[in-house]
Amino acid sequence: MDTLQIAYKILYGLEHKDSADTIGSQIGPEKLGVPGDKWYEVLQTLIDEGYVSGIRAYKDILGNQTVEMNKARITMKGAEYLHENSTMKKFAKAASDVITIIKP
Repeated sequence: MDTLQIAYKILYGLEHKDSADTIGSQIGPEKLGVPGDKWYEVLQTLIDEGYVSGIRAYKDILGNQTVEMNKARITMKGAEYLHENSTMKKFAKAASDVITIIKP
């Protein structure tokens, strides 16, 4: 799974979360089926770019990754990204369906 897919799934999970108590299990690396290091890197980028808030990701002095997400939420910027990419996926699917139909 590439970086954009991981980011999309994290944002989608935050947009559709049931409660803040279970968000870690909904968007964690195990749930998404990605390596922890890659997930951490993508999550840190989402924080840095302002797509999510209420999440604190840091490494301790031993290099262990820690993520606190008891107030995790998607920002308006993140919601816009999610919406734009969702719309583009639908458009791409419709366009590929048209191409498939037209092929002899």
